[in-house]
Amino acid sequence: MKHGVQVAGIYVKPLIDEATARGLEEAIAKGAMPPSDHVGEDCVKAFHGMRERGVEFVQEPTAQYGSVDASFRDPFGNGWKLVQVQ
Repeated sequence: MKHGVQVAGIYVKPLIDEATARGLEEAIAKGAMPPSDHVGEDCVKAFHGMRERGVEFVQEPTAQYGSVDASFRDPFGNGWKLVQVQ
């Protein structure tokens, strides 16, 4: 199976190898959900707005590797990440 995604009709190479992809597919089939990323223009602003609405973050906005990101969990325990590419 070829892993990756198509964006506007263009194949985007996956960031993981085939063996890792198969392992993730097996975990997801058992009910696990890997963290999902949401890219935005201002991670810090989104962080403050969401925290004011009661979202509990497990990582405050942190600048690293050319981006700023913050992590939180939804009420079901799924991991989510806000990402701002600089």
